[in-house]
Amino acid sequence: MGISWTESQERVINARKRNLLVSAAAGSGKTAVLVERIVRMITEGEQPLDIDRLLVMTFTNAAAAEMRERVAAAVENLLNERPEDEHLQAQAILVQQAQITTIDSFCLHVIRNHFDALDIDPSFRIGDEGELMLLREEVMSGLLEDSYREGGREFTDFVETCASGKGDYGISDVIMQVYTFSQSHPWPEQWFARCRSEASEETGEDSGGWENSLWMKFLRADIHSQLDELIWQMEDGAEVCLEEDGPQVYLPVIEENIGMLRTLRSAESFNAMRDCFQAADFGKLKAARGGDVSQEKKKYVGDLRDRAKKAVQKIRDSYFAVPEEKLAEAMRGTVPVILEILKLAEEFSQQYQEAKREKNVVDFNDLEHFALQVLSKDGEPSETAKSLSERFEEILVDEYQDSNEVQETLIRLISRERLGRPNVFMVGDVKQSIYRFRLARPELFLEKYDTYSEKDGDYQKIELHQNFRSRPSVLDSVNQVFFQIMTRALGGIRYTEETALHAGAAFQEIPEDMEGERPGRTELLLLDVREALIRGIDEEYVDYTVREMEARLVAERIREMTDREHGLIVWDKAQSQYRRARFGDMVVLLRSTAGWADVFVNVLMNEGIPAHAESRTGYFDTPEVETILALLSVLDNPMQDIPLAAVMKSPIGDITDRELSEMTAAWKKNARKGQDGGLYGAWKFYLSKEGGDAVLREKLAGLERLIGELREKSLYLTIRELILEIFRRTDYYDYVTAMPGGDTRKANLDMLVEKASAFEKTSYRGLFHFISYIRNLRKYDTDFGEASTVGEQDDTVRIMSIHKSKGLEFPVVFLSGLGKAFNKQDVRGKILLDSDLGIGMDCVDLELRTRVSTIKKNVLKRKMDLDAMGEELRILYVAMSRAKEKLVMTAADKSLEKKLEKWKNVPQRGRGLPFTVLASAGSCLDWILMSLSAGGDAIQVRQIPAGELLGQEMAKQVIRAASKEELLRFDAEKVYDPDYGEEIQRRFSFRYPHQADVGLHAKIAIADLKQQGQLTDEAESQFIPTRPSFLSRDGEERRGAFRGTAYHRTLELLDFEKADSLTAVKEELRRLVENQRLPEEYRRLVRSGVLWEFFCSELGRRMRRAAAEGRLHKEQQFVIGVPARELELVDSPELVLIQGIVDAYIEEEDGLILIDYKTDYLEAGQEQLLRDRYGVQLRCYERALSQMTGKRVKEKLIYSMTLQKAIEL
Repeated sequence: MGISWTESQERVINARKRNLLVSAAAGSGKTAVLVERIVRMITEGEQPLDIDRLLVMTFTNAAAAEMRERVAAAVENLLNERPEDEHLQAQAILVQQAQITTIDSFCLHVIRNHFDALDIDPSFRIGDEGELMLLREEVMSGLLEDSYREGGREFTDFVETCASGKGDYGISDVIMQVYTFSQSHPWPEQWFARCRSEASEETGEDSGGWENSLWMKFLRADIHSQLDELIWQMEDGAEVCLEEDGPQVYLPVIEENIGMLRTLRSAESFNAMRDCFQAADFGKLKAARGGDVSQEKKKYVGDLRDRAKKAVQKIRDSYFAVPEEKLAEAMRGTVPVILEILKLAEEFSQQYQEAKREKNVVDFNDLEHFALQVLSKDGEPSETAKSLSERFEEILVDEYQDSNEVQETLIRLISRERLGRPNVFMVGDVKQSIYRFRLARPELFLEKYDTYSEKDGDYQKIELHQNFRSRPSVLDSVNQVFFQIMTRALGGIRYTEETALHAGAAFQEIPEDMEGERPGRTELLLLDVREALIRGIDEEYVDYTVREMEARLVAERIREMTDREHGLIVWDKAQSQYRRARFGDMVVLLRSTAGWADVFVNVLMNEGIPAHAESRTGYFDTPEVETILALLSVLDNPMQDIPLAAVMKSPIGDITDRELSEMTAAWKKNARKGQDGGLYGAWKFYLSKEGGDAVLREKLAGLERLIGELREKSLYLTIRELILEIFRRTDYYDYVTAMPGGDTRKANLDMLVEKASAFEKTSYRGLFHFISYIRNLRKYDTDFGEASTVGEQDDTVRIMSIHKSKGLEFPVVFLSGLGKAFNKQDVRGKILLDSDLGIGMDCVDLELRTRVSTIKKNVLKRKMDLDAMGEELRILYVAMSRAKEKLVMTAADKSLEKKLEKWKNVPQRGRGLPFTVLASAGSCLDWILMSLSAGGDAIQVRQIPAGELLGQEMAKQVIRAASKEELLRFDAEKVYDPDYGEEIQRRFSFRYPHQADVGLHAKIAIADLKQQGQLTDEAESQFIPTRPSFLSRDGEERRGAFRGTAYHRTLELLDFEKADSLTAVKEELRRLVENQRLPEEYRRLVRSGVLWEFFCSELGRRMRRAAAEGRLHKEQQFVIGVPARELELVDSPELVLIQGIVDAYIEEEDGLILIDYKTDYLEAGQEQLLRDRYGVQLRCYERALSQMTGKRVKEKLIYSMTLQKAIEL
């Protein structure tokens, strides 16, 4: 049965040949509609399109892959109905190569196909983020070093103005901030030029040069908007004064205040506004006494007036408190510093670009800007852009509300709008634009939303406001809140009936006889954590934090909802029936998981509720990862106290605090005055002195050997190999696996190995650079989060950020942490940046060492503050609209009663709260409480005192303690039963009849046989043909396996036919290294003379002849089954699969000659040692070759590189 589309959805699906903006509310089936539109465009009509004539762009690889799969599935279904349709057959093939992609991938496609239009190497690669951080750090260090060397006055003033503390900390952050911001503009060079021009215009003696600036226009509009609202609020207060029981005595002053506000509103120029605000005076209210005056109305009018006074005072203090000449002087004082910052940022941009070019890497900003260069010529579409414009019949953009200026320019260049044939389809929801931190511009969506018509035409908009996800009770609560708090001024769009959520999902009635909690209204659980309550509780419970108490509140509600008999009833789509809610149905959404998620996980787990938080942070702080990183730091430089202490105290060092104290105390007692070798010096001293704790000396000596050996190996192993070697030598991998949460810990270490592999693909090498690579990832918060071991089907409560939840849905949503204050860190920086208003910063008087905020910076701060609050409002909308069955909101606040009183009576003007009131909110809880003042019953509010919650916890702990005590006193003799005793004894005495097979692997590698003692690994050998005897002690053993690998790999790659002289062998080795087939490290370990001796031997000559005749086979892989007892593993007939690689064999008419190379150190006459060591191995090889070829092995030969002779078995 096909989908029944709504009228609006059908209009979206069928509209053609126009620019179409689709405003798709949460849960409106946006993706399904988009897919259906694509499918109909390529399958219906007289001339259906080929899918490669469409360009579909979205913002994530996962979304692009899902869309491609959906389109492919739809085409496949149609093809099943019309198997002879050649056009459908073509689409089924084309869909896999169609441009259904992310914007970055499309840009990469453009660059790869038109690299000739750019000055770049076509073999470029996209740099790893850690690698790019290292590169940026190097470029920045070079730039600052050059600037210090030149020592210009402008640079010195910039450092003095922007540096933090006593050093020059922070100046690179300022330069990087400006550079990063410039990259969000289509043409960064033009942005730099515009900022320089604007700064130069701000050097006047008065405010005359500011009047027509964008930031001054914003200031005027913002002040007028605030005053308009204050006037109607005061007029509302005047009407209340005139009511029969109103405070009529207030009326004269209220009317005077209204007149003053209107005077302020009429001022247009900056000077006029300054004069009016400085003269503003609200006067004093007369006392309103008497029993006939309503105290509630008296308070209402008084609160209105107080809010107006505070608003006017705030405007005056922010913009008009300082004389005009002082404001102008401060503005002038910032210009040289701003120009220097722009100069440095632009120089950094150029040098960074050149550094990337030298390493042949690009970043994601480059993808977009390079694509713009290909597609644009003098600001107009290039020939390439025109060609793409003709190729793509339509451009479809998903999540359009998250576009930025660069992406908008790209779309404009390849669209047909310039030809009068608009063909861009844009779908999104500005109410869900929550990526401001990525410099998304929801204004692009709003501009079209305001100008496009709802009627058919070249520029049309269509609303999709039906929600097919949530129950009406959830939607009612979302609408109740956002009708009041989402306005054009705050949030970007007015929340109206057209933009509100309307129920579209059909939920079956819950059977009347089914016991359990019905979904019902949305809940708002308010936890009152007043200090007075907490002080009254026993001291051992005082350390419960506010977050822990809120988490405990959530845990109690989850337990109620998951009760097997009376729990919440939810619809199971997979089973098409109602059932009790499970833990897996629940999600806890948080504005930020940092500092919150761990608390919630711990509390829920302690309450017996399985919980998991997928965090993008915390990976580097996990003990297992920190330990390995500390060890790597010590291997790079053991003089670092903190990493060395971490290694010593870890399971690798196994040194206790007492032992560490004893070691350092011994050093300090005996160190010469002024001598300080740090922890490393104490370590070395303790080992060198006589006496002391023998156990400690043994631990320190063992650690010294380990670090010494690993440091030596770090010179030739890759980082990945080094980490694996650490795991092998220390058994640390197995140790963490056995710890609680072992699967996650093991996955974290696996991820570290993957990151090491990723690092090796960058342009950097070595341990020092890897440590710097990780340090930069930590510094710039490029964390990976702990490895996830939880699947979608696991019955566990998920805890995630609201951003992570976007696009998802959950049966039950707990929206917690609503009382958390808004993060306003962005507006507290030394320098503020805005795409429209430019740059603002403080003025620093370097002589007086004073800092004042300029008027422009205050204006930018106001705009950024409003933008941030608008983002917070949209984030709240996203969070509330994730729930399908039930929404529970929670908040904890120390001043809950005050807030409830404060927001109880907020003035209304139609459907919506005043902008000035909304902008005064400090948290999402404030907004929700404000919305409740307008009435409505969609949200059930419940206040829970902290004492009640903690009292329940105390009772639980008492019960647990009593139960434990009861068990300890339990007399087991009273219930002892001899029959039970015999049965228990019988069961514990049971012997498994197949004990020999326990631990026997179904498949085993030759290397594993070696580790189990059947074969001796070449790692234990001591053959070092190039090192003098005085160095040949421990080093040989450590390098044996690596050298053996080098010889095996070289003999695999060498062309035996060309090895007819020593010179030829050397040339072959050079060619292999030059072609990057053989690592340089291997080449250094392989002696060409040893190889030539091999080729001169009788076996070498036979192998060269066989190679020329095509009878030589090298590196033959095999898997065979061998009885376990033949491998001398266990006495069992069970077959074990053996996997290995035969070095070489020669095929002759009467059989095969098996050849194995060995690099073990031997002396003349010790040939039998090789036969004993590798007899089992070669018999496995013989068996494998016989089974694979059907021929017998007539000779088995080991060629010893040490003895330079073949040894027959």
